[in-house]
Amino acid sequence: MVNTNFLQLIAKFIAILCLLMHGHVLCNGGLNSQFIASEAEALLEFKEGLKDPSNLLSSWKHGKDCCQWKGVGCNTTTGHVISLNLHCSNSLDKLQGHLNSSLLQLPYLSYLNLSGNDFMQSTVPDFLSTTKNLKHLDLSHANFKGNLLDNLGNLSLLESLDLSDNSFYVNNLKWLHGLSSLKILDLSGVVLSRCQNDWFHDIRVILHSLDTLRLSGCQLHKLPTSPPPEMNFDSLVTLDLSGNNFNMTIPDWLFENCHHLQNLNLSNNNLQGQISYSIERVTTLAILDLSKNSLNGLIPNFFDKLVNLVALDLSYNMLSGSIPSTLGQDHGQNSLKELRLSINQLNGSLERSIYQLSNLVVLNLAVNNMEGIISDVHLANFSNLKVLDLSFNHVTLNMSKNWVPPFQLETIGLANCHLGPQFPKWIQTQKNFSHIDISNAGVSDYVPNWFWDLSPNVEYMNLSSNELRRCGQDFSQKFKLKTLDLSNNSFSCPLPRLPPNLRNLDLSSNLFYGTISHVCEILCFNNSLENLDLSFNNLSGVIPNCWTNGTNMIILNLAMNNFIGSIPDSFGSLKNLHMLIMYNNNLSGKIPETLKNCQVLTLLNLKSNRLRGPIPYWIGTDIQILMVLILGNNSFDENIPKTLCQLKSLHILDLSENQLTGAIPRCVFLALTTEESINEKSYMEFMTIEESLPIYLSRTKHPLLIPWKGVNVFFNEGRLFFEILKMIDLSSNFLTHEIPVEIGKLVELSALNLSRNQLLGSIPSSIGELESLNVLDLSRNNLSCEIPTSMANIDRLSWLDLSYNALSGKIPIGNQMQSFDEVFYKGNPHLCGPPLRKACPRNSSFEDTHCSHSEEHENDGNHGDKVLGMEINPLYISMAMGFSTGFWVFWGSLILIASWRHAYFRFISNMNDKIHVTVVVALNKLRRKFHTQQPPM
Repeated sequence: MVNTNFLQLIAKFIAILCLLMHGHVLCNGGLNSQFIASEAEALLEFKEGLKDPSNLLSSWKHGKDCCQWKGVGCNTTTGHVISLNLHCSNSLDKLQGHLNSSLLQLPYLSYLNLSGNDFMQSTVPDFLSTTKNLKHLDLSHANFKGNLLDNLGNLSLLESLDLSDNSFYVNNLKWLHGLSSLKILDLSGVVLSRCQNDWFHDIRVILHSLDTLRLSGCQLHKLPTSPPPEMNFDSLVTLDLSGNNFNMTIPDWLFENCHHLQNLNLSNNNLQGQISYSIERVTTLAILDLSKNSLNGLIPNFFDKLVNLVALDLSYNMLSGSIPSTLGQDHGQNSLKELRLSINQLNGSLERSIYQLSNLVVLNLAVNNMEGIISDVHLANFSNLKVLDLSFNHVTLNMSKNWVPPFQLETIGLANCHLGPQFPKWIQTQKNFSHIDISNAGVSDYVPNWFWDLSPNVEYMNLSSNELRRCGQDFSQKFKLKTLDLSNNSFSCPLPRLPPNLRNLDLSSNLFYGTISHVCEILCFNNSLENLDLSFNNLSGVIPNCWTNGTNMIILNLAMNNFIGSIPDSFGSLKNLHMLIMYNNNLSGKIPETLKNCQVLTLLNLKSNRLRGPIPYWIGTDIQILMVLILGNNSFDENIPKTLCQLKSLHILDLSENQLTGAIPRCVFLALTTEESINEKSYMEFMTIEESLPIYLSRTKHPLLIPWKGVNVFFNEGRLFFEILKMIDLSSNFLTHEIPVEIGKLVELSALNLSRNQLLGSIPSSIGELESLNVLDLSRNNLSCEIPTSMANIDRLSWLDLSYNALSGKIPIGNQMQSFDEVFYKGNPHLCGPPLRKACPRNSSFEDTHCSHSEEHENDGNHGDKVLGMEINPLYISMAMGFSTGFWVFWGSLILIASWRHAYFRFISNMNDKIHVTVVVALNKLRRKFHTQQPPM
């Protein structure tokens, strides 16, 4: 018994001794609580350096077990902190701050993940390279910047390093040589351009241990044309070199000794030529992405040898021909699950191409030249299909009336395919789709009631460009719906209640009527709406003043409706607004001053309303990056503000059909010169969506309404139109004075309309410098003198109107000047020469007697004074001289002759006494008279 008790005591002693040797504790107490408490204190100190807006670290408190804190992992035996995982996947929950050196007090830390947070453009601190036990380091998507220092190579135990998607750069990668244990390396987004060709040699040193290498978007630009010595890809499982713009053919050596490669991504590299046949050597490939390149030729027929291929992406190339019938085949067994061939030049019969791909989960053939009639027979075995996109092909879907598909689609992409005229009934069987696009599908029918509530998961719905009728009853419960496009249909009803989390809404070109109060509902519920297009409807009433919560709005288009009243002051809250389009309404009043808060506004179109007052001065001072300013056909008055000169990105200026007066500012044209066409604050600096203005104009169904060759024209030629068209239209106002000679600096101007004003003087000869000019209209002014001979040099001119002026002399001889009908010179009785029937005098030294050259020279001499507003009337000069002479004759005599001065002041003193006595006597007489007339009490 004694021996047993003694043995038990010995066992307990040994156990306690082991615990002491291993430092086994809990953070809230234990045998070695002081040491572990230091690690808890280190974590709390680390927390103090962070802002925690969502209170994610609320569990980090004094006196609590730190191993139970969120994101903290401990060794179950020793209790030491070994991992810290504060990864953030939600932008609203991001931690903000800087890395604290208290992490050095966690000596056993082997795993550190701070990805997805915001470290406010700070650099990676030096102390991090001294955490010797780190095996996994993830600082991706964390808003770091700066040069990655070589001391990161001291982390010799690192097995995984992810520094992607920050603002890092490096001068070399030699520090990688010290990371001999590295298995995963992700430097995507790190600028490696300074490394030149050394980057590949430095990475080669550690290739023997790597199984994952990601260098996406690193500005590498070049791959070695021949294999470096001792190149060994044998351990690589994943290789991502996408987004580097190599601009070369795919080197064959890249596919040598790749016996384990499963995931290869070479997308977005501007790779040239045909797809390399060397790829067939890599039989282990499961995922191959060659999208977004410039590959051409046929799709090779070797893909059937890649027996493990699961996903193939060749989209966004220039591939032609048909889809190989053997694609994804291996002795009759189909392993391919995802096939993406969109945006190429593929052709051929679609039904024959896809017949044997029955195991596909994803089939995307959008934007090709394929044709055929797909029936339910062709898709009968596609039971696994989740994504079907045949958009923008010459395809007809001819399904039997009661067909029940064997699949449940998540994505339905059938834009520009023929589905109609009846609404496709088979869609009723699809209950789980999140994306549906059946736009321009030839459907002319009522939308069935069952469709609107078919899928609770729908996020994207595009039914545009059909002949659909019957409105959706209520979208207010569609909480997941982000994009709704019902444009170009025949919906006729009041505006329905809208999805509360909507980002993009396009109901344009329908017959919607009534007010837009439901827009206010979603603005108040959720500040998510970015693009709103209600143009070309019958909407009416006052635009509600409810835009305070629309701070994420980017595009607002209310054009071609019947809105009345003033522009709401709350538009000034739309601080991210890029485009405001409200032409052809009945809006009145002035442009609200609050609109100057929209400082990233790029397009402002208020044409054809009843707006009045002066054009705001803050257009050009507060709003500086406007590219399109259209205020025509309103009632704006006073002078054109000179602040418009500061619009250095301006392409289109339309102030026509207003009541503007005064001279044309000399600097307003300078905004359209080649040198001044790019603003210091580039539009792209303010982009919060992927579309710039030219891209938007190329995609929108309702582009700009522009006065062109005498009529208003809807331009819908997209990017090409925007890059070419630079125009100024100041026609139909009351502008006076001369046309500024600085007009000759507008070398890229394509249209200039100054007609129907009261402009004087001659046409400046500098107008001949406008080599890109296509339209010139100076008609119905008071212009005089000869047409400048330099105008004959404008060989692109297709429209010229100089009618109804006081021009005289010979029409210049040139390729274009004689090609215009004489009606465009009408109303100038002193013009002569072709194309007019009136001949000019035969003498070669013809002089224009109707234009006073002496007056021209006089005007030239006084030109500087006129520009500065200093032309002086002689009457004012004589008045000033007379006043000055009389003043000094009188006061000079008093100053110089003392007797005169004394006599003058005695006279003034006597006159003052007489006036005083006269006033006092008169007042006393009035007082006595007033008392005598009062009745006795």
